Amino acid sequence: MIYFKDDDIKIRDVSEEDINSLFSWSIDKTLNEHDPRPLPKNSKELLQECGSFCEKFDIEIINGDVNKRKYIYFIIADNQDNPIGFVNFFSIDKEKKQGEMGVILGDKRYWGKGIAKKAVSMVVNYIFRDLNINRIYIETGENNKAALKLFEKLKFVKCDEYIEDDNFKFIVMEKIKE
Repeated sequence: MIYFKDDDIKIRDVSEEDINSLFSWSIDKTLNEHDPRPLPKNSKELLQECGSFCEKFDIEIINGDVNKRKYIYFIIADNQDNPIGFVNFFSIDKEKKQGEMGVILGDKRYWGKGIAKKAVSMVVNYIFRDLNINRIYIETGENNKAALKLFEKLKFVKCDEYIEDDNFKFIVMEKIKE
């Protein structure tokens, strides 16, 4: 399914062919600078991470049974359909009508061009309109100034903060359906 398309980008469903890009972005040091999750340090850890990612991809992301998917990925692609990033929606609580959002613009050539803002805005509108969700929230590190600025521009407001075991401070922002 194509959710959005203009002269710059297309936002579409995830496909099996996206696994290489998604995995590469999940272990990219620059893209994960504000994530407390440790990245693989050697070939053994890299192989373990790859196996774990592939299993998660098959079961929780691309699963043919949509009800078993734990993540909804909206792939951001260029006008040749090459993946350049994604917006994802997860931790979905259907009773509370809420879920968490994340975004990564993996192709650094597209940074600073308004692509992430456009993509997140379109996905937020789709989620509120079509998924019976009333609240979308993000959790990001306090030093992730780019994400905090992006979501603030999109009218997300700070609603909480917390510190994890390793003294990593998270900021929580939310947007409520109007």
